[in-house]
Amino acid sequence: MRSSCVLVVSGLLVACGGELPAVPAAQPAEVATPAPSPAAATEAPAETAKTPLMFRVIREGGGGIDATINQVDPQGKESFYATVPSTGEKALDKPCDSGQRFQAEPKVAAFLRGPTQECAERVEFMLYSTQATLQFIKRGDDASRGGDLLVAQSNYGTAADRLQFAEPDKARQLRVLSTIAAGRALGVTQPVQGADGSEQPTGEFKDRVRVFQKQNGIEATGDLDARTRESIGRMQLRGGAVVVPPSASSGGLSPASAASPALVVTPQAVTPAVEVRMSTAEILATPASPQTAAMIHANRARVSR
Repeated sequence: MRSSCVLVVSGLLVACGGELPAVPAAQPAEVATPAPSPAAATEAPAETAKTPLMFRVIREGGGGIDATINQVDPQGKESFYATVPSTGEKALDKPCDSGQRFQAEPKVAAFLRGPTQECAERVEFMLYSTQATLQFIKRGDDASRGGDLLVAQSNYGTAADRLQFAEPDKARQLRVLSTIAAGRALGVTQPVQGADGSEQPTGEFKDRVRVFQKQNGIEATGDLDARTRESIGRMQLRGGAVVVPPSASSGGLSPASAASPALVVTPQAVTPAVEVRMSTAEILATPASPQTAAMIHANRARVSR
């Protein structure tokens, strides 16, 4: 009976122009996307391998030298890091870290330790000869005694640059002698002030050096650096000719190494400790040669203009 009613109602709707209600179509079931397995996950790119560290220690005059490499912390404390054989080269199986600093300590007294070097793929050290450094001091003494203050200031200053990391106190004394000799050559009445190892360049000296640097195309810092000393040394007049102090190519090294040819000694030829044989008072009392006196007068005239 119920089915007949349904058929009757449907027929009436069609006869009256009505539409049958739409039956919604069945929706396909959603397919769940499986989560990627850990094995299928994309792997992160591997870090670029760092180059292992290489130490190279070169002695003045050429060739390698055996040395101890120490790490130096920000407070200056040293700790053992590696040993370099007589070939002068040592490769490690790992790189150093940014900020690490190293210093080479020669295993023979015939050479001097140099400055610290920063971490790099290749860390190189140049060790100066003790004997060659003593020769600079001797030439400085001989020149100052003979009144050749321009040559004296160059040799004393170069020796100080070489000794500043091995014998800082002696280097300080030599720098004072270099300052006094250069000051006298530039016409400075009082190049240093202080006593008992605390001598410092005076304001008069630094002002005169700045004038000289400006006149010779050097950055006017007032400091008696290697370039300034070399330029002052070229001012020396002898017999009306300009005499340039003997120099050798630095080979890309510090300007402090530019001077006479290196004198390399064997480990058996151990030299005595460096001694500064002239005091501040002695060099101030050293008579200037006529040529140096003429240069003093000329510089005073230029500065006073």
